[in-house]
Formats: sequence, C-alpha cells, structure tokens
Amino acid sequence: MNQRRKLQLSSGISRRPSPRSRAFELIAAISLTLLDTNNFHQAHAYITSGLPAHTHRAFLRKLTDDICNTDPGTLTPQEVSNTPQLISAWASAPEKLNLSSGQNGRERALAVEGLLKRMIDERRAGNTEAIARTEDYNAVMKSWAMSGEKSAAAVRVEQILMSMQDMYASGDEDVQPNLESFQIAIDAWTRATDEPNSLARAQQILEWMTKIYTSSANDLAMPHTSCFYTILKCWAVSGKMEAPIVSEHLIMWMQQLQMQQGIHSARPDSTCFNIVISSWLKSKDITAEKRIRQVFEYMDLCRRRGSTDIMPDANTYNIVISSIAPAVKKYSDMGGARRADKILARLEREYLAGDESLRPDTIIYNQVIDYWAKTQTVRGHFLKARFVLDRQIEMFESGVRKCRPDVTGYTSVIAACASTYGSKLEKQGSFDLAHATYMESCKNKYTQPNEVTYGLMFKAVGRLLPNKKERDRYGKTLFRLCCDDGCLGEMAYNRMKDAVSKELFRELTSGRSYAEFPEEW
Repeated sequence: MNQRRKLQLSSGISRRPSPRSRAFELIAAISLTLLDTNNFHQAHAYITSGLPAHTHRAFLRKLTDDICNTDPGTLTPQEVSNTPQLISAWASAPEKLNLSSGQNGRERALAVEGLLKRMIDERRAGNTEAIARTEDYNAVMKSWAMSGEKSAAAVRVEQILMSMQDMYASGDEDVQPNLESFQIAIDAWTRATDEPNSLARAQQILEWMTKIYTSSANDLAMPHTSCFYTILKCWAVSGKMEAPIVSEHLIMWMQQLQMQQGIHSARPDSTCFNIVISSWLKSKDITAEKRIRQVFEYMDLCRRRGSTDIMPDANTYNIVISSIAPAVKKYSDMGGARRADKILARLEREYLAGDESLRPDTIIYNQVIDYWAKTQTVRGHFLKARFVLDRQIEMFESGVRKCRPDVTGYTSVIAACASTYGSKLEKQGSFDLAHATYMESCKNKYTQPNEVTYGLMFKAVGRLLPNKKERDRYGKTLFRLCCDDGCLGEMAYNRMKDAVSKELFRELTSGRSYAEFPEEW
C-alpha cells in the first residue's frame, strides 16, 4: 500500500480533495453560475437541497460578500436585480439552516441588513435602478425578529419600522409599511422575553398602527384581527394576574374599532374569545369559572343572533368544562358535575342539530365522567357517570370517531362506583355496575384495564361487598386476571390487601412484599 501511495505521488497524481474543499469549490461554481445568469432564484432551490447546513450558510455568505465588498456605484444591473432575491433567500431560509438563534441568528440579520444598506448606498451613488422596497425592509425586520436577540432585536425592528414610515411620509412610496411590517414588529416584541414590558411595547406598536391609519398617514396600516392574536396569546400564557382583564380590554378595543370606526378587519372572532377564556382558566382566579361562563353565554348569544364570526366551538366548550375542575376537585362543589353535564348536553344537541364545529371528543367526555366520579355526595352519582359514558359510546357508534371511549372513561366510572355510600342495596347495585363496566372494558383493545382500573376494582370489592366470602372469592379471581394482564401495580397491591382476608392475602402473595413480585406481574 505504501509503495502504491509513493508511486501515485511521484507520478503527479493529486490526493482526493477534502469534503470541505469540495464543498467550497461547489459554492464557488454555483456562485459564478448564479451571478452570471438570470436564474438567481436558484439560490432558493439550492438552500432547500440536502447539503449540510454549514455549506448552505457558506454559500449565502459568499454571494453576500461578493455584493457587499464592492464600492458604491459599481454594481452591475444584474447584481442590482439579484440583491433583493438574495435578501429574500436569507430571510426565508429553512429552519434546518439553524439561522434562528445565537451567532447564526445574528449572522443572518446582519447579512440581510448589510445587503439592504448596500442597495441604499448604491442608490445614493447615483444608480437609479437600485431601489430598496417594502419587502426588502420587511425581510430585514423578519431576520432580526427571528434572530433570537430578544429585546435588542425588537428595538432594532421598531427603529426600522419607524424609519420606513418617516421615509414614506417624506414621499418615498417604495418603502410604505404594510400589514406585514407591523405584524413583524409586534411579533418581535412578543419574542422579547428578557423585557418585562414587552407586551406593552407590542401593544404600543398596535396603537401607533391604528393611529396612523385613522389619521390617513398610511392606508396600508389598517389593523387586522391577526395583529391581536399574537398579543392575546402572549397575555394568556404570561401568568400575570392582570392577563385576563387586559385580554378583555383588547377585545373591547377590537369591537370599538369595528363598530365605531368602521375597521371591520379588526373585528374579534371566536379564536379571540377562546384566548380570553383560556387566560381566565390559567389565572386560577376564584371567579374564573363565573367569568368564563359569562363570556361563553355571550358567544352563544352572538351565534343565536346570526353572527358568523363569534360563536362557541368545540374548544370553547372544552375550556368551559375545564373551568369547573377547581369547584369539583378543590372545593367539593356538589353542583360542579351537574353544570358540566349540562354544558356537555348542550354541545351534543348543537352538534346533532348540524353544527360540525361542535364535534365532541374523548377528552370532554372523560372530564365530565371524572367530575361525577368525584362528586360522592350526590345520590346515585355512579349512575350519572355511567350515563355519560353510554352517551359517549352512542355518539362514537353513530360515526363521531373523535370521541372513541378509552380506558380513562371506563376507569372513572369504576371509581365512581367504588366511592359509593348508602344502603346495602345501593352498594350491591354499585358493585354490579362496576363489574359490568370492567367486563365491558376487557372486550375492546382501546379500553383494556390498566393498573389504576384494577386498583379501583379491588377498592370496589373491599368497600361494596359486605360478605367476607364474596370478597375473597372475587378478589382471588381479580388478582389472577390482574397478574395475567401485567397490571399489578403498587396501588392494586395495596387495594387488594385491604379488600381480601389476611389468610387469602398471604396465600396469593406467598408472604412477599410488592417489591419482591416479578416485573411481568
């Protein structure tokens, strides 16, 4: 092998170039091709190919340097034409190029701004073909907004936007800020997580946008519902105490713009109201359920009056029912499950009446069943839990695949049965229902019992069967089924211990602790 290598070297055969050098040779070749032809849009196709991200970035950097490292007034017509497309290629580079954070994020923003500055310098040098337009400025702002520089990027975006408006006011119609320009600036501030007042700054952009539109200073600055989405969503997840109130004020402002100033593009829709009630849900405020219900009823009133923009959808119903959880689980509100069940019944009626947007799903049924399971003070609560499950099964069998019953729903019904108080007859009826629900769950692969199901069945055995002999007989069979299914969790083990006699427990466990059982059990 060494002799062959020496022979190759002595005969003038060069070594194979490294992958890095070959990549840069390819970049250089493509750069010359792109700069010498009218097919500069191939840059977009190149950066979406399968080459490594660093190769793509080097390719874009090479094209950028070739333009920026020239004297003002020396760009060829082809280069002037290519520059906006290169700006767009940087700004719209796919995520795989890793240009959205850290050093790479700054690199993209500075590269795009450098290209824009080069176009401006070229125009000042007397080249009348070098025109920087609104989309070029938007690309620069977008690159900064996505750079990961947080508040520093937001400040720069705002400076560029204000500069665009000033130039437009001075007569340069090529740089008139449009809806996208303002949306980018709003988005930049919502990304500025290192600035405590970032949402207030985003809202200031929105207020300024409205002002210059209503004063006829910029007819493209018409506020749009989409501008409010970002701010509303950020308030909803901010965790701030004032978030729900601020969100409601934003909604009222949108309605004012629509009704009093005739700006119908800013009208609130169902998504806006859903974000507001989501904000109330996350606030943990003691009055949250009441306020969410009020907003929900207002949305439903709008629907009944013929509104096509504001109406409850499936997400609205989910949030309303979720808002009842603290009343049921924390404050033991006896009426919580009943309220949730009535809301679910409204959803079912409206869907069956033809509103496809209200198609119920598995989660909403599971929530209501769980509420009934936890409402132990209501007489016959286990029957109500089972009734909700039966409605879910009926809805699923009618073709609503989104609400397919799962093990969670069946387990919640068994939990409701296991927590039953009352007479011997009531307890026997509750156990019979728990047994029937368990047997039914075993028939379907999506509802197969799990560790919690078996734990609650052992609880039902211990609490509902009055006779020791019955408890032992059923407990022994249940233990074998539990082990066969590999569901003997710690909960099931402890519940079994409480349910059966000490003699049977020793027999079944052979005196072993839970930790000593085989993992497959």
